[in-house]
Amino acid sequence: MGKLGIKTNSISASRKLLFLGIRQKIHSGYEVRVWEDPWIPTRPARPAIPVAPVMNPNMRVSDLINQDSKEWEEGTLENYVHPGDIPLIRSMAISSTHRQDSFCWEYTRNGQYTVKSGYWVAQNLLKLDEETLILEPSITILQAFAWKLKAPRKICHLIWQVITGQVAVTRNLVRRNMRCDNYCPRCGEAEESVTHAIFECPPALQAWSLSTTPTSPGIFPASKYHSFQDRDPYPWIIWYIWKARNDKFFRGIDRDPLELVRYAESECQAWFSANELIPPVVQDNNNEENQVLSLGNICLLDGSWTASDSFSGCGWAWMDSGENIQLMGTRNFTRCESTLHSEIEALRWAMENMLQHSPCQSFGTDCKELIAMINEPQKWPRFTTELEKIETLQICFPDFKIIHVPRVRNQFSDFLAKTARTFRRELLFIGCSIPVWLPRPPQA
Repeated sequence: MGKLGIKTNSISASRKLLFLGIRQKIHSGYEVRVWEDPWIPTRPARPAIPVAPVMNPNMRVSDLINQDSKEWEEGTLENYVHPGDIPLIRSMAISSTHRQDSFCWEYTRNGQYTVKSGYWVAQNLLKLDEETLILEPSITILQAFAWKLKAPRKICHLIWQVITGQVAVTRNLVRRNMRCDNYCPRCGEAEESVTHAIFECPPALQAWSLSTTPTSPGIFPASKYHSFQDRDPYPWIIWYIWKARNDKFFRGIDRDPLELVRYAESECQAWFSANELIPPVVQDNNNEENQVLSLGNICLLDGSWTASDSFSGCGWAWMDSGENIQLMGTRNFTRCESTLHSEIEALRWAMENMLQHSPCQSFGTDCKELIAMINEPQKWPRFTTELEKIETLQICFPDFKIIHVPRVRNQFSDFLAKTARTFRRELLFIGCSIPVWLPRPPQA
C-alpha cells in the first residue's frame, strides 16, 4: 500500500504539472472545446473567457472559424468571446486542411516538453499546499549552490547529497530497513548521521583542523557554505573524508587525517591547474560571411514582433548575383503569437513573392531557429500549422535552400520588417525602391 500511495501521489503531481504547461494547438478546431479546454496562448494556457453567460457549453473552436476562408469569424468572436481574448485568438494560425488538433508544451520555444522546463513550472507555478507548516528553514538555496561549486561533478553531487541528507550513513540505512549496525564505523558513536560522518566524527574534525579551511574550534560553522574562497579545497576534503569513512566501513582501513588533507589539497590544485582557462583562438569568421555574400540570387528576409504593438511586420529583399537589390517587400499583419511566428510568416510571404516575381530559390535569415524548424519540423510542435504552409510552398521550389546570414548583413530586411510593424495602419508594399512615404533606412 505504501508503494501504491507513492505512485498515486506522483501521478497526481504530474497531472497538475501537465495541466499547467500544456496547451491544445489549434489546427482545425473540431476537437477543442471553447470554454473548457486550455487553448488560449497565455501562460499557463486556459479556455476562452465568454462575453456573457455560456449558452452552449459544448461549443467547439471550429465554430469560431470561417470554414470557406479558413480565417477567424470576426462577428462570431465579438458575439461570444471576451474582447481581451480576441487579439490572442486572432494571433493563432489556422490549418488550411482538416488536420487533427494536437498538443504543445507552452514553456519551451519549440513546444516540446523538457525536464528543465517541467522543473521550472514545478518550482514557480505548481502551487503547494499553503496550509502546510514549514518547521525547518529551506535548504533549496544551498542545494542549488552545491551545483555551482568549482569542483568535479561527482564532488558537487556528494555535497548536494550531504546538504539533502541522502548520504548512505548507517542511520539512513537503518531507516530504510537495511540490516546493519547503527553505530559510526570510525569512532563507535551510537548513531552515525550525515553531520557526524562529515563534520563531527573525531577523524573528520581532525582533518578540518589540519586543513587551510578556517573553522571554529571543535565546531564546523553553518555559515561556512557562503564564506569559501574560489580555490578553497573544502569540496575535496568532504570527498576524501567520505572515502576514508567507506574505507574503514568496507575494508577496515584507517586513513591518516593529515595525509588525507594533504592529498585533498594537492588534488584541488591539480584540478584547478588542469581547468585553467586558456584564451580561445579567435577564428576568422569572414569566410562564412564572404561565402554568404558571394551567393547571388538570394532573398534575405526578416520578421519583427513585440508584445505591445498591434501588428507584426516582415520584410524581404531579393538580391542578384551582383548583390544589388532588384525587388523588396514589406507588410504588416495582425500580431502573431511570438517572434518566431513572425519569422515563419516572413519566410512564407517571401516564398510566395519569389514564386510570382523571381526565379530565386535561395533564402537567407539571421534566425537560426527558423532554419532548424525547416530542417526538422517534427521537433517544433508549437509551429505545426505554420510549418504546414511552408511545406506546401516548398513543393514549388525544387532547389529550395535556406541559409543563415549574419545579422549585420541582414539589416535592410530588418529595417523593412520593423517599419511595417510600427506602421499605424495596414501596410503592404512591393517594389524596386523604398517609396517616399516610408521612412528611409539609417544607412541611406
